[in-house]
Amino acid sequence: MVTRSEEETVRLGRLIASHLPPGSFLLLSGELGCGKTVLVRGVAEALGIPPDEISSPSFNIVHEYDNLVHVDLYRLEALEQLEDLGFEDFLTDERIKVVEWGKPLKEIVENFVEVECRDRGGEREFTICDPKGKICRLLKTEFGGTDVENS
Repeated sequence: MVTRSEEETVRLGRLIASHLPPGSFLLLSGELGCGKTVLVRGVAEALGIPPDEISSPSFNIVHEYDNLVHVDLYRLEALEQLEDLGFEDFLTDERIKVVEWGKPLKEIVENFVEVECRDRGGEREFTICDPKGKICRLLKTEFGGTDVENS
């Protein structure tokens, strides 16, 4: 899916969040500045969290809210460091977990949707991989996009 403004990226985040079951992981990847945190603002808004409360957790690594956990693994050198963050508690937590730089977690979590973003010079391209396919089908209808994957 392609967004052409921050507002569209936030809207996409809201739509994704509206279809995530409790306890889901949203695993984000993509280069710095491609729109990951903007997408998280949309997720937060859909969950009743003011979007202006969302910032990149690059320095704190984990930001926790009533129904959202926002994690940034950019500075982690090894998955073993997750234990120090109390990550095992998040596995059974019913909150939505959004993990920037979360691709390595595909091997250890279930119930996830993966989103890869790319900056295309004024536009942001989001490739969404939903192993179960349901969210992708709904997004195609609701957002109007055709470049969504079910894999």
